[in-house]
Amino acid sequence: MRHPTAILSESIGVPESGLRLLLTILLAYPVAAGFRWLYANNNNNHSQNPERSKEDFAQSVGARNRYILISGLALATFFNGTAVCHSLITVAVSYGICAVFQHQRTLAVAGVWILNAVYLLGGYYVMAADDYDISWTMTQCILCLRLMGFSMDYMDGTTAAATNKTMNSSQDRPLSFSANTALTILPSFTKVAAYCFYPSAFLVGPQFSFSLYQEWLMFDDLHGAASHTKSIQQYSYVKKCAAWGVFYLAMQQLIGAHYPTSYLLSSDYAALSFLHRLGVFWLVGKFVFTKYLGVWLLTEGATALFGIGYEGQMQDGQHSFAGLANVNPLKYETATSIEDIIGSFNINTNLWSKYYVFKRLRWMESKTASQTGTLAFLAIWHGFHYGYFTTFLMEFLDLKAEGILRKWVYILLPSLSSASSATNQQHNGWMSWIKNVLAWCVCSSTLFYAGVGFDLLSLSSSWVAYRQIYFVGHISLFTLLGSSFLLPRPPIKKNKIN
Repeated sequence: MRHPTAILSESIGVPESGLRLLLTILLAYPVAAGFRWLYANNNNNHSQNPERSKEDFAQSVGARNRYILISGLALATFFNGTAVCHSLITVAVSYGICAVFQHQRTLAVAGVWILNAVYLLGGYYVMAADDYDISWTMTQCILCLRLMGFSMDYMDGTTAAATNKTMNSSQDRPLSFSANTALTILPSFTKVAAYCFYPSAFLVGPQFSFSLYQEWLMFDDLHGAASHTKSIQQYSYVKKCAAWGVFYLAMQQLIGAHYPTSYLLSSDYAALSFLHRLGVFWLVGKFVFTKYLGVWLLTEGATALFGIGYEGQMQDGQHSFAGLANVNPLKYETATSIEDIIGSFNINTNLWSKYYVFKRLRWMESKTASQTGTLAFLAIWHGFHYGYFTTFLMEFLDLKAEGILRKWVYILLPSLSSASSATNQQHNGWMSWIKNVLAWCVCSSTLFYAGVGFDLLSLSSSWVAYRQIYFVGHISLFTLLGSSFLLPRPPIKKNKIN
């Protein structure tokens, strides 16, 4: 039986897999609206009858969880069809491993990690294609991290320190991966399954802890005028996210579709002048990431409508729903360093990696080794393609090269260095502006250059594309790294002998 989107795809001339992805994301909006209509402000009677309210509240939490589970499974089935069985198998077996090893939770973590890694990589192998393909492995890679993180939270619940953190009540609700993620007991299977199939997060993220999901289920919404103000600000944020998402996807369709990475392999591209090829290469690299920005922002809008990203009331009196934002468009578009990019792009996956991988590698006693391990994990998580490994390797090397470049700039152009101080900025505003523009050019070019290899996937295709511009990015990168040996060494401090 053909998927419903296949007929629509033929009618409007849009690839079926992409159309199904977009529709699944958009369907999360009415699901979120239905959740708010059914369950928002439904706990008003707690103070009137405390005993009855506890029972009602427990029933309400159960009903909320069932709504999330059923609607999430429905959307997952709509997207994956019968291939949803892969997600169901890994959720059930992972939960079973945690249940069996309740008293040996380190073994539970090992079992869950091995199961999900082997299952995901096996899926990549079976579904391997020369081009980027949308299939059940997309949801599986999100689920893989979610279950791995859940198992580690379950393991952390055995320690006394983690128990204290978990039992500590805080006025701030946890967001993404806060300090109180540890799970002292194994939650019910229905809650874990609902968490895994969260309607607006199972497809392309965002990642967040089970503790956040559990806190959100039990969260007693505000009432009266405050609730009305909060709702207005919530809808405003949802509309802003949706508008940004539509904008990025529209730009992808209007401009990016005419400059795919495959164009870099064509004879038409090769016939252009060198400077023209450089400009087109930069543009192609930029639109490699635009589609991700679009779907993440659309997803963020639906997530904000559910309210799970609610951060509370800020000092300016505004209610913030950006707790699970996966991209910061303004920061991303104006980034002047690789660190800015990391902090504004795929935010929650980066936080997941920092929380569950980078910090867990402290036993290596080397920040560089921890960074290498984390980036290697992320590369493998994406799949077997050559482009994934070289892109994450370049990210690591670019971070190193960026620091070296900054030192050279401060040595050779001290006026730019002094322009960064608050006092001199008032007198040399134009110098600071030039510095930021140049930094933006270098940062964006670095990102988009690496992005081409990420999208082309294979070594042969990447080689052809980069050869067209004479590997200018690679040469610049390794030249900078090599120049570190020419930097003046800081003076060695001699110990005074008393």
